[in-house]
Amino acid sequence: MLTRFATELASITDAVGGAGPPTDIERVVLRDGSSMVIRPLATGDEAAIASWFAGLAAETRYARFFAVLKQLNRRTQSELARVDHLDHEAIAAVAPDGSTVGIARYIRGSKLTSAEVAVAVGDAWRGRGIARTLLDRVATRARAAGIEQFIATCLANNYTVIRLLSQLGPTTVGPSDAGLVVLRIDLTSADRAASGPSGGRCD
Repeated sequence: MLTRFATELASITDAVGGAGPPTDIERVVLRDGSSMVIRPLATGDEAAIASWFAGLAAETRYARFFAVLKQLNRRTQSELARVDHLDHEAIAAVAPDGSTVGIARYIRGSKLTSAEVAVAVGDAWRGRGIARTLLDRVATRARAAGIEQFIATCLANNYTVIRLLSQLGPTTVGPSDAGLVVLRIDLTSADRAASGPSGGRCD
């Protein structure tokens, strides 16, 4: 007889056509005791992108895309689902009902050892440690792919995301420009819980 978790994994794998080796799919217990399935986003999984975007409130969408968006156009949705698990990786958090509630991703830049990183979690699921879990997983995959630095653009007042990103490694925060700041995060340091971002404010 399948356990509930095994049933969830089977249904998720069937739905996305397989997101990778079984070891890439894991169940995590959140701060409040609830559980979540963490998996790499499958290439072309636009349904997961749509599910994730639907759970983001207007303010959260603006913080992620720096634009007022009521919906994602097909081109953007397709681009976000075009992962190759090397130069473009995305890790998703899936709720027990099958909805995608959080995604963290990196996209490698022209400098092969550097990549842009971003994360957003549905408003109903925030505060449970999902963003930190996703960022940890995506950073691990980035290091394995030879990426040494993450670059992130954030709203200058998005202190929560700035703090979460700075926990991945020694971080420098550039000066605010038009309400945005650029973070540069060193992924090579053994001291990932560094003293916090320098050159800017995070709390």
